Amino acid sequence: MRSEETVTLAARYDEPCDTRADYGTFFDELLTLATAAPLGPATGERIRDYVMPWLETHPLGSFDRYSDRSYVRSYLGRCPRTHWEALVMSWKRGNATTIHGHPAFAGYHFADGVFRVEIFEPVTDRTSRRVGERIIDRRECLFAVGAPGRFDNHLHRITCLSETGHSLHVYSDDALQGVTFTEAE
Repeated sequence: MRSEETVTLAARYDEPCDTRADYGTFFDELLTLATAAPLGPATGERIRDYVMPWLETHPLGSFDRYSDRSYVRSYLGRCPRTHWEALVMSWKRGNATTIHGHPAFAGYHFADGVFRVEIFEPVTDRTSRRVGERIIDRRECLFAVGAPGRFDNHLHRITCLSETGHSLHVYSDDALQGVTFTEAE
């Protein structure tokens, strides 16, 4: 169990979020695929195989709302029954997340732009150590499956390295409940 001082992404993210009702059909199909079988690596493969071709024919230019302070989130859908959600993140050069975790499933579909994805492992319940890095410079999908009921799975930080960029994220629960960490010295 984490300490009472646990800080989540919700406490650190203060940009307004949009909700886009015009993506209901996309989200309904995504939700069907996400919940078709017990959560596991096959879930990520089904979602990837649906989202990546969809991105080929649905550019994310209509999500060109940016902030100098942080990436901007636009929800494509959220299900109150299953808690799954999908959102587009719009990024400017230098926008970065904090080091944070996610619910049991987290899928990142990079549509355009160049990104650095740093991977961390916990050192304590508040600090983490960087253990890897990957540069994403084309359409690509990464996903992780972790422990259910936790929001400290797959610790990472994403930074936009290009002028702008877009990514489509799929989570099995409210991603803003992701636990944040600081980098160990």
